[in-house]
Amino acid sequence: MKTFTNQDVENYYDHTEPHYRMWWKLDASMGLHYGVWDKEVKSLKDAVINTNRELMLLGEIPRGAQVLDAGCGVGGSSIFLAKERNCEAKGITLSARQVATATQYAERHAVQNLVQFEQKDYTKTAYIENTFDFAWAIESMQTAQHKTLFFKEMARVLKPGGRLLIADCFKSYVYDINQEPEMLTMLNGWAISDILTLEELKEMAGTYGLELTGRRNVTREIKPSVNRIYWAALAGMIGTKAYNLVYNATYFSKIHYKTGLAQYKTYRKGLWDYELLALQKV
Repeated sequence: MKTFTNQDVENYYDHTEPHYRMWWKLDASMGLHYGVWDKEVKSLKDAVINTNRELMLLGEIPRGAQVLDAGCGVGGSSIFLAKERNCEAKGITLSARQVATATQYAERHAVQNLVQFEQKDYTKTAYIENTFDFAWAIESMQTAQHKTLFFKEMARVLKPGGRLLIADCFKSYVYDINQEPEMLTMLNGWAISDILTLEELKEMAGTYGLELTGRRNVTREIKPSVNRIYWAALAGMIGTKAYNLVYNATYFSKIHYKTGLAQYKTYRKGLWDYELLALQKV
């Protein structure tokens, strides 16, 4: 099983940002995640933003809440929560480039007085304990090399009764990641070593007093995004191979299309689910 450092994760997001900007409407959606589609969603931008809305509703986030956006990407969730619920959000990411992009987006949406972005490791934030009402992690928790450290830190910085909200991929059953080469291709292309099952998450989070209180399985609702990534990967395969003949592409840029193909194949095989989760600090 391949392991990844914080620098590897930063490199992934920095090197692949042009791909997201081209294929994932980054300037409009301000999100890098799959997106939850329903009858009201008419576009990829709406689906990505709808993930924020569905997770906010699951977590019952009130107006004026203090939120830690752990693995904030380019800041879309923090900006959404500031606009929808007047939340004060701190977004943290390993990428200095994402901090700069997120800050620009916050200024564009006139919420710079409510949101702040910093380059930090979410397993050791140095924030004072019992600071936040909510911690928020969209497709960032599974990136942690040592996931126990993520739950330990989230429990530390959450106030008593505070909630951790997660949207992410989970193994649909227990299996050895090394026996599923297509899953390795999918995850390693995103700088992820392995992912938990839901039961593993419940046990691990429970060690730190985080109890699962809300869940919504939206595996079917992300299917249009899975398909879109697949078709983008096919197009990207041709472009990447042509680019590599002329330029020396970076590691993640070179293999990103393989990730898109693998996530489609593994989704169809039922190797992973997509969950929206709410956990409460007890």
